[in-house]
Amino acid sequence: MRFLSGRAATLRHTFLDDEDVMAVPAVSVTVRDASGATVYTGSASSSGDEWRVTSSPLPIGVYTASWVAEGLASDQDNFEVTGGFLFTIPEARASDSDLEDKSRFPAAKVRHYREVVEAEFERITGRSFTPRSTQAEVEGDGTRTLYLGYLDVTAIAAVNGPSGPLDVTSWTVDPHGFVTAPYDLPEGTRYTVAFTYGFALAPDDVKRAGLIRLRSLLTAERSGVPDRATAFVAAEGGNFTLATPGRGGSETGIPEVDATLKRYRFEVFYDVFGVGQ
Repeated sequence: MRFLSGRAATLRHTFLDDEDVMAVPAVSVTVRDASGATVYTGSASSSGDEWRVTSSPLPIGVYTASWVAEGLASDQDNFEVTGGFLFTIPEARASDSDLEDKSRFPAAKVRHYREVVEAEFERITGRSFTPRSTQAEVEGDGTRTLYLGYLDVTAIAAVNGPSGPLDVTSWTVDPHGFVTAPYDLPEGTRYTVAFTYGFALAPDDVKRAGLIRLRSLLTAERSGVPDRATAFVAAEGGNFTLATPGRGGSETGIPEVDATLKRYRFEVFYDVFGVGQ
């Protein structure tokens, strides 16, 4: 689940016992950031079988919420706070008249599939179109440089070395994910680097592609074409071949979306090593 930075985050949880709902009398919640530091603690309120709590606004990052029903159950949920979304819920509803039906497409369902689209786009391009935060464990090679393996890196939040946290005041990073320290980093030494990455604002063509992909996922049954079909014959005649994910270089099965995402892939690796050709 993703929330927007600078806004209060309402967390929800239901305790399950062998996949059945578990009734508990009281629940406490502790939220920790990626370093394990506690950023929120409090008691949850219930609404039927669902427990919820609203935390104070949190900065961009990945968090863990621990839900404890004393003596009965203890669960954990992970969630993320980002600096933006590929598109808003109102933008999604305005993109297709069907999505204006809130009973058929409640906000929670649209939010879920928005996350599916955002994750799919990042998988395909290797880039995030929203500001995000993560951490990577990397190894020194005797130079001043570490490679994070991410594109569009914007800032370093923290670095932990063998002896603990390091002062990163003089460390720098470039958009291609190369971190430079003010001194050599011994070969074989492991470092955990927390950093932010992603586009500050989603490009208009990617937003449009995201809305098209969202509609295809939410209204798939509207086409009348079986999911596994690669071709079909229209009732009024005529043979049609479909763009199918995983075939002919298609990623989503939607030519316009695939063409847009291809423009944002970082192709140097593929060009040099011939991967995927």
